[in-house]
Amino acid sequence: MTEPSSALDPKVWLPIAALVLGAVSIFFNPYLLVSAIAIVLGIIAMVGARRAGNQRTYRLIAILGIVAGAIGAVSVIVSNTISAL
Repeated sequence: MTEPSSALDPKVWLPIAALVLGAVSIFFNPYLLVSAIAIVLGIIAMVGARRAGNQRTYRLIAILGIVAGAIGAVSVIVSNTISAL
């Protein structure tokens, strides 16, 4: 039987933090900083979930955080490119 995860366990809060920061980076992303943090946290969470074994939910949340961070980064780059023209 598996023991329940505590709220302070990094495998729980790292992917959630990546997802939240990724979502925030779509709307507020100064100097691509929020996107970079979301992507790094998502990668760390994916590696941790892979090492922990069967943690599909946490891997999915981490992947969504990485994707949201990438979308935020691309939107900032496109926005700055268009405004520079």
